[in-house]
Amino acid sequence: MGGLMRFSCLGFHSSLYPYRPLVNRYARLGLHPYNMKEVTNFKLHHLIKFNFRSSGASSFLMTLAAVDPVANSLVQTFQVQVDEANCGFLDVICSISRIRGDTTSERFSSSYDNARLPDWPSHNFIDSQRFYLVQGSELPYPHWIYLYLELAVLKYDIRISDDFFWSNLEIVQVAIETTEEAPLQAKNSILYITFKGLATGGIGQHVERKAIIKSFFSEPSGFLSLKGHLCKEEEEDLSHTATINRLREISRRNRELYLRSRTTV
Repeated sequence: MGGLMRFSCLGFHSSLYPYRPLVNRYARLGLHPYNMKEVTNFKLHHLIKFNFRSSGASSFLMTLAAVDPVANSLVQTFQVQVDEANCGFLDVICSISRIRGDTTSERFSSSYDNARLPDWPSHNFIDSQRFYLVQGSELPYPHWIYLYLELAVLKYDIRISDDFFWSNLEIVQVAIETTEEAPLQAKNSILYITFKGLATGGIGQHVERKAIIKSFFSEPSGFLSLKGHLCKEEEEDLSHTATINRLREISRRNRELYLRSRTTV
């Protein structure tokens, strides 16, 4: 089903819209380009509504409420758009990130990083000039690195719940590769993340896994692209099971989406 579907996320409908963990994280991701461009700290307060189109890879145009706790701001209404370039792994573009009614942020040129993801470094990040190392315990939650990792994990198994991320997912270490002076606030970076908590394929949640995630932010257009995957050994464990799970979930959800969308405004 490739048609446009509309969902309200308020009141009775707040618990009915599909793919809640993924949609909520796309909404949070949608605020990230605005925060980087305007040097703000807006965080998702709640979703209001979204339009959803799926033909394998999906597109989400969302209206949401956000607040900036640092500036002690009033609630602002945002419009954000997140488009998936692939459906089997994390590969998304955020092309709209603006306060509703702000016509000055209209952009018509796309920016996309087509470069392939690098391999996991074999030298264990000993080059301190290239990598900035941070321990997971040093990262406050919710830091954007957690958001990126959660999206990468969700793209392998869309059935993962919010409870999993809150109680199980643990970042052990992150190596940040960037040319920017403040790695933890980098707009363009490659993250090499070691994490644990994901139990699948007969492997316990205590086993450390690896993920590589690359972000590219275009200052002129305001576009943010995000690409990432679990490393090869993790992919082999998850890909077959995750593909089956995703196809089953998409099939089940598509049977429900049309009927649900007719009940929303």
